Amino acid sequence: MRLSVLIPALLCLAQASAQTILFEEDFEGTPSFTLNTTDAGSTVSTWNTWVVNNSFTGGDGDVECLGFPLTYSIVNTPAQPGGISSANGSYLHTASVEGIADGITCCSFGAADGFCITADNTFSRMSSDVSTLGNTDVELRFWWLCQGGSTFYGQVWYSTNGGANWTQVPGNYNLQGSWTEEVITLPAFGNQASLRFGFRFVNSVGFGAQDPGFGIDDVRIIANTAVPASITTGAIAGSAFCQGATLAVPFTATGSFNAGNVFSAELSDASGSFAAPVVIGTLAGTASGSVACTIPALTPTGTGYRVRVTSSDPITVGSINTVDIVISSAPYAGADDLVTLCKNSGVYDLLDYLPGADDCGSWSGPGGGAFSGQLNTATDIAGLYTYTTNCPGGCPQDQAQLSITLQNPPNAGNDVTTSLCESATVPNLMNYVSGGELTGVFFYNGQPATGAALMAPGTYAMIYVAYGTAPCVNDTAAFQFTVNDAPDAGSSVSVTICADDPAVELFDLLGGAPDPNGTWTNPTGGAHGDLFNPASDAAGLYTYTVEGTPPCADDQAFVAIVIDPCAGVEEHGAPEAMRWLGQVDADHMLLLDRTVRALDVVDARGCTVLTVPGPFTTGVQRIALGGMSSGGYLLRAIHAEGLSTVRVMHIAR
Repeated sequence: MRLSVLIPALLCLAQASAQTILFEEDFEGTPSFTLNTTDAGSTVSTWNTWVVNNSFTGGDGDVECLGFPLTYSIVNTPAQPGGISSANGSYLHTASVEGIADGITCCSFGAADGFCITADNTFSRMSSDVSTLGNTDVELRFWWLCQGGSTFYGQVWYSTNGGANWTQVPGNYNLQGSWTEEVITLPAFGNQASLRFGFRFVNSVGFGAQDPGFGIDDVRIIANTAVPASITTGAIAGSAFCQGATLAVPFTATGSFNAGNVFSAELSDASGSFAAPVVIGTLAGTASGSVACTIPALTPTGTGYRVRVTSSDPITVGSINTVDIVISSAPYAGADDLVTLCKNSGVYDLLDYLPGADDCGSWSGPGGGAFSGQLNTATDIAGLYTYTTNCPGGCPQDQAQLSITLQNPPNAGNDVTTSLCESATVPNLMNYVSGGELTGVFFYNGQPATGAALMAPGTYAMIYVAYGTAPCVNDTAAFQFTVNDAPDAGSSVSVTICADDPAVELFDLLGGAPDPNGTWTNPTGGAHGDLFNPASDAAGLYTYTVEGTPPCADDQAFVAIVIDPCAGVEEHGAPEAMRWLGQVDADHMLLLDRTVRALDVVDARGCTVLTVPGPFTTGVQRIALGGMSSGGYLLRAIHAEGLSTVRVMHIAR
């Protein structure tokens, strides 16, 4: 088989005679023909059948007719001439079904006689289409033979729609007992996108039948003359259209268009000029058709528009349609859009979000009810808002939708003015945010800040920023922190004063570095001055209070005074061995003038309640008495010279 293959000799022939072989079949392989079909009212293998083989030898056989055996003879099929490409090779031909049963497979037929064999017509055709687009002079060539008879003959048929319908080529093929070449040229063969051929053998009731039957070989479809590519733009249904309307532009394509070609429908300007045409639709293909088009929505109105169809391969400009087209203004609702607004940010005119929309429509809200078009971000809800035009004129109305999202705004809370007390602990600024979200950032002097900035007394102006998600802007709150000094009353002490000592300043007895602006109260809670006179004031606990500036609390320190007659304790000897210097925190300070091995703590009942092991060397020693209850005690020192005692006043800490 040779299908659309140009061997060198044929290629030279085609070039010399300006011919193009579009199809070629010599049946020397799998044929590109479908055998024994029902096309054109044919039957399938009743008495005769189409076969492809290289059998030319006849023979004898017998057939039963009306209950009687009858003998028959099938003559040899004539040999093929040298003009056939593969002479005496395989070929397409009819064969008697009865003959095949008797082993005779050359070109023959079982003639219908109305008695033993009934009439049957058999059909074989090309399996696929051939395109002849771009060619007007197309011919079918084939070699054939058919002796047949007056009612036994071959026919040639063609189809231009894939085999759905068939048309017979005029004339019958019979009374030809040797091979001969046939050339058929009809105008209908040219410029067809789908062309195929078929061969039919007609076996009607008659007499005088002679073999061979219908034999075919070397089938070729040859194009001789190319048609220049051209496009004729057809008539459009209607002449008045709205902006955005759809229409179909039919066209007729003549000649050859290459694979990958695209037909484009172009629209002129309102005066009919194609100086700057607008493509309104495309169609990929190589044959006539209709381009589905849409007039752009923003096309200027006018009464003199025209259309034409062009192609890309080859580049061809088609004719212009003959009737002016009127384009009228169509209502335009704008383009659908997604809109995000910030809650509580005001009222918005939704038409502002539909640029170019005609102001002749109405709105509906997310629930489908009527809506004013003025979106209040404080009271209206998010959702789909629909704008529908209701403009005058005959053009279809338009519709657009806005999908509204309402973004929660940031909340920095209220402005705050507050005071803090100086502290060694870093304050948490978020504890002072009033009514706002706790995800923002504090700024001090333009820089992010933490509570560490408030460790020293002073006044600090800060800004708290809660960040918004677009389109919501950031929210701020102003903070003013006043950090007040913490009051300091000093540290408490216990002292022993001799009854005949002069008056002393209580302030001078306090430990630490107390503030000087405090007040004193006596052991009964009454006010007392800073001066203590042992001759007139009572022993006991004197309280020093320094008032704090809110929110700082007042601070207090205590001076526990013991008045001693200072008569000495002679029985303990060497009283000068130690002297009590007062209490600091939970410890008592002793001045020793000799080494002390141990100290006994004796309560008012004379019981030893604690022994503090030594040794303690000379000088000031710190004696820890923590855990003991407040009251008066004797400290008894044990040293090499004996015992020494001193009275102390202890304040539990």
